[in-house]
Amino acid sequence: MTWPVLDNTSVVLFLLILARTAAFFSVFPALGGPAVPMRIKAAAAATLSILLYTAVPAPAVMPVELAAQVLMLLRETLIGLMLGSLVHFVFMGAQFAGQAIGVQMGLAAASLFDPSTRETVGVSGRFYYLLALLLFLSLNLHHQFLAGLGRSFTVLPLGETSIPGPGFLHWAELTGQVLMLALRLSMPVLAALLLLDLALGFLGRLVPQMNIFMVGFPLKIALGMAVLALGVRVAGPLLERSFESLLLDFHSLMSWMR
Repeated sequence: MTWPVLDNTSVVLFLLILARTAAFFSVFPALGGPAVPMRIKAAAAATLSILLYTAVPAPAVMPVELAAQVLMLLRETLIGLMLGSLVHFVFMGAQFAGQAIGVQMGLAAASLFDPSTRETVGVSGRFYYLLALLLFLSLNLHHQFLAGLGRSFTVLPLGETSIPGPGFLHWAELTGQVLMLALRLSMPVLAALLLLDLALGFLGRLVPQMNIFMVGFPLKIALGMAVLALGVRVAGPLLERSFESLLLDFHSLMSWMR
């Protein structure tokens, strides 16, 4: 393996690769987010960029104007952010589903600090997020998405300054999957809690002397936990299918960006 002499073209080429890779790693699940130290993310992005540098072909014409080079860097950063954030959609849907379940169960006050977002989230939302993350790593899907990042340099070659408008619109359309996944994950628990609320409402009309709030609060938690435990067996395959669909969307998004 022969390394080229470092000149202005080689430095710009490496910076373009690093811009896309660093932006991808900044939002990629398990590697991005405030929970991961900046040194680890920077080292991972730099290492992968060095490996890709020997395989990514240089643009036929490398502009020498500073403005054109800045536009190229912005384009590569935008591509990396769009590809990396697309992978995060499933995790956002899983956490949103857990948040909705926790509110309906009455566990909105039972919250904890989430180091990945530096925000306070419900325990059920954190549970679904970790479930999706463990499934993501156990299926070795991070390998496939990292390989897809390497393939993006072939589908979306370096050296262009145009912003991928159709790809951005397609990425915006794919954001709707977050709400659909959250709805499908939370529907069993929400439906069971809705039926319990209706039953408690009828009970309150039949027995006005009963304190429905004091009776219903522990019942909603118990029923929610029971349905949640049974629903984990359904949530696993549902998340797996979502990840498989996400992998197809990941490659289709690159096609829309061309």
